[in-house]
Amino acid sequence: MVLLELFVVSFMIVAVLFVLWFFIAGFALVRDDDVGIVTRKMFGPTLPQGQIIATKGEVGVQADILMPGLYWMIPIIWKIEKAPVTKIRPGFLGVVESIEGKPIATGRLLADEVPCNSFQDAKAFLNNGGCKGPQVDTLRPGTYRINTKVFRIQEVPATEVGREQVGIAIALDGIPLPSGYNVAPEPEGDHKHFQDGQAFIRNGGYRGPQLETLQPGEYYINPLLFNIAMTDVAIVPPGYVAVIISSVGKELEKPQKKAPAITEQPTLGQPVHDHAETPLITSKSERGILMEPVAPGKYNLNTIAYRAEIVPTSAITIDWGEKNIVRETRPYLQGKAETPVSSKVSEFFAYSQLKFTSKDGFQLEVEVRLIIRIPPVNAPYVIARFGTVTNLIEQVAHPLIDSSFRNEAGDRAAMDFVHSRSMIQSAALEKVRKEFTSYHVEVQGLLIAYIKVDEKLLETQTKKEIAVQQQQQYEQEAKAQERRIAVAEKTARADKQTDVIAAKLSIDIATDKAEAMRKEAEGIRDATKTKADGAAYEAQKVGEGTAAAYKAQTDVLGPERIAAIKLIQEVAAGNITITPNVLVTGGEAGQGSNLFNAILASWLTKETPQKPEIRK
Repeated sequence: MVLLELFVVSFMIVAVLFVLWFFIAGFALVRDDDVGIVTRKMFGPTLPQGQIIATKGEVGVQADILMPGLYWMIPIIWKIEKAPVTKIRPGFLGVVESIEGKPIATGRLLADEVPCNSFQDAKAFLNNGGCKGPQVDTLRPGTYRINTKVFRIQEVPATEVGREQVGIAIALDGIPLPSGYNVAPEPEGDHKHFQDGQAFIRNGGYRGPQLETLQPGEYYINPLLFNIAMTDVAIVPPGYVAVIISSVGKELEKPQKKAPAITEQPTLGQPVHDHAETPLITSKSERGILMEPVAPGKYNLNTIAYRAEIVPTSAITIDWGEKNIVRETRPYLQGKAETPVSSKVSEFFAYSQLKFTSKDGFQLEVEVRLIIRIPPVNAPYVIARFGTVTNLIEQVAHPLIDSSFRNEAGDRAAMDFVHSRSMIQSAALEKVRKEFTSYHVEVQGLLIAYIKVDEKLLETQTKKEIAVQQQQQYEQEAKAQERRIAVAEKTARADKQTDVIAAKLSIDIATDKAEAMRKEAEGIRDATKTKADGAAYEAQKVGEGTAAAYKAQTDVLGPERIAAIKLIQEVAAGNITITPNVLVTGGEAGQGSNLFNAILASWLTKETPQKPEIRK
């Protein structure tokens, strides 16, 4: 009896506990940040084969979810699970994959968008023909109540295009790219910069690289539909232009024809392109090389659709020098990682020295510098012919310069080559300038910087030159000595110039005096002659008068009286001396005294002839 009572009590307790559990277990509180997911365990239709989500009350996970609130459901029939709401943070987007739905159409990678309130109405998604698998549509930043048993949400960063960058889209789904195209033709309609994937698909978007680019900014693009490749903006620096090579449009079809015969004398001056080719175009939607180059600046260039070949329009220096063992070319590149290394507006190509053998067998090494320029309007033609400026240098400039100087050295002796440097430089410049004209390139200059000759020849030539210089030095010294003699002579002459001038003046003075004396003598002569003639005439007349007077006196007085009168007049005039000039006398007469007196008288007469003196 006691055992029965214990059993009844135990059963009652278990029953109460079961009722309590049954009652309590049926309650479910769905909070504001939760989603209630319901699963039917029994007492319902069976799901069709291949279906895992129930939309019509079948046994299994139900498509509908429970909104926030308190719910009671029979726990043995229903199971309520709570999952956090789906939150997409700013700067991110949600990529959706459905685990239920129809299979994706053949040839497609993503399921098309269907009305389902941003995947918050799973029943509507499935009833409207939603497909299982990755979805075209995405979730923008925000909070969503999504049945996580139906959709898997992956939060991924939004596409961000930074400054100085360009976004190039490559579609992973859509219509297959037509044959002959490298870049997809632009679809009609607006797909909001690839953010509306369904619009892209609906408007007939093609798979593959897209022509439209993304500018700097943030974009909510489905990474399962578009792969966004980042590239730097294309920079055309000052002193350059960019020749655009387009890959847009259908591939050019060229007619098949027999190859033309090769001429026996080929020339490098053939046309820029064959007649059958049309590489220069005017429209960016065609394939080929655009005829209009792009000026310096920054461009959002789609590097898949277009390739920019940078062409320097300023000086291009090509240097063959001793230190240039390896060619160092500056690349023509685009963007931050592809900007020309040099900030100067020029390109530099460096090669090793030109080495060749002269006519007389000596080794010569020549350093040459060639400066060329490509006019901007000619840049597309150069690219059409050679592809790059580097090819122009390597295929034309380098072989042309090397062969020109090699041929010139082969026709000349080593020292003749050195001595004819200026002429060789001018001839090479003219030849290169003429040759480059056919390639639409200007040649601004060609310089021979240095010529290295064999040391033995240089030593011999140096000795010879020293000898010549010494000989010339000696000749100059001899001439200097001659000049020195001439200078000394002229200096001596200059020092005696005063005496020379004085002597010349003395001669001139003597000459003038002689001339004066001659003139004076001639004057005296003429005067004397005139005076004599006058005196003679006077004497004649006086004589004639005197004679007439004497004759008259004689006739009156007679000749004797006249003579006496004349004598007395002469004595009176002092013309006749009748007394001695000196009279010496002594006291006593005798011979001795007379002799002494005679000598004394003679001496007195010689010494003092002026005035007679009488001594007693």
